[in-house]
Amino acid sequence: MSLRLKLMAALLATGLAAVAVAGGLAYLGLSHKFDALRREQAAEHFYSGVNAYFNQYGDWTTASEREPFDRFMRRREGAAQLRSDSPGPGAEGPPPHEGGPRPPHGGGPRPTRPEPPFRFVLADADFRVLLGAGRFTPGSALPSQVRLATRPVEVNGRTVAHVVADGEFAPSEQDRAYLRAMQSSLLTGGMAAAALAVGLGLLLGAGLSRRLQGLTGAIRAMHGGALHQQVPAEGSDEVAVVAKAFNEMSEKLARSHEELQVSHRKILEQAAQLRELSVRDALTQLYNRRHFDEQASTLFKQAMRHKRPLSLVIADIDYFKHINDKFTHATGDAVLRQIGEILRTHMRLSDLVARYGGEEFVLALPETAAPQARALCDKLRGLIENYPWHTLHPDLRVTMSMGVCADLAAGSAEAMLRKADVLLYRAKETGRNRVCHV
Repeated sequence: MSLRLKLMAALLATGLAAVAVAGGLAYLGLSHKFDALRREQAAEHFYSGVNAYFNQYGDWTTASEREPFDRFMRRREGAAQLRSDSPGPGAEGPPPHEGGPRPPHGGGPRPTRPEPPFRFVLADADFRVLLGAGRFTPGSALPSQVRLATRPVEVNGRTVAHVVADGEFAPSEQDRAYLRAMQSSLLTGGMAAAALAVGLGLLLGAGLSRRLQGLTGAIRAMHGGALHQQVPAEGSDEVAVVAKAFNEMSEKLARSHEELQVSHRKILEQAAQLRELSVRDALTQLYNRRHFDEQASTLFKQAMRHKRPLSLVIADIDYFKHINDKFTHATGDAVLRQIGEILRTHMRLSDLVARYGGEEFVLALPETAAPQARALCDKLRGLIENYPWHTLHPDLRVTMSMGVCADLAAGSAEAMLRKADVLLYRAKETGRNRVCHV
């Protein structure tokens, strides 16, 4: 069930419950008030009639013989519609066994008259029951606890009877019609309240549902990766408080995520730099020996698998110790950096060049047979020899000797390097500043 329907159902249930409680309490209150008013009116009417009855006839016995109390009340009320055995509105007439003349009915059935709304107890001056109202037997003594609630009837300053104002309710048809009208009004009010609750439920549910849908949509967007989300947060109700908290949380999350991304990129860059530093020679910025050995082994395996040529070269600066001793180590370092620059500048992207240690350099030339490797090395040797070293020192002269091996039958990159190293020493023994190959 959607939130809108839940809210509408809750408002409807709340409205109906409120109407039922309020209507029930109102109905009980009105019924009680109506009962009290009718009881008071009937009691006063009954007391007035009894008082007039005794004032006219003096005592109950004489009055009953001359005119029964119910006939007196009918005559006094202008022939009100009473039952033949009822003493009148608000009073009970003498029961059949109590005696007293009755109006003739021609021997036929007695006409039926409405039940009086209240029936009251009447006792004489000695608290002997005259009218029992269905509660006490005429002629019996009135109980002592009931005597406390009686109202005396006086004639010429003398108490001749006692009226008990505690009657039994029996609503008339008019009373029932009034109660039915009151019930109908309450029911109509309940239906109007229910309709109002449904309308309010639809209205409030639509507004709340729209706001919550925006909030849930923003949450889904955050789940999809778009962390910076903002939703309307007007008002000061609970939904607005949640929306404001969500906006703050979204902004903080987006900012934290951005900072984390920046930090992550920086870490990746630093990690790349560290990796690069771990495989680079700090002086010449060429690869170091460890990285060259790993890559040369891989290139050798690829050459063997695809049956493609591969050449490995070892080069050594001639008389480098003499350069350091005569022109200082700073000049020697400058020579190493410049040779590294020459080698790097004139190599292909697929080639690999590294400082192998001290004044030694190594080259891996994939897809390069011996003649092409020899030609490249001779070119590099000439570039090094003809470089204007005098810019570093007027008397400085630098040359390089190289050994080239392109024999894959050696069995491994390490074995090829060993052969190239043998050829390097041959170049040095035969006069330096030259390239030797198989």
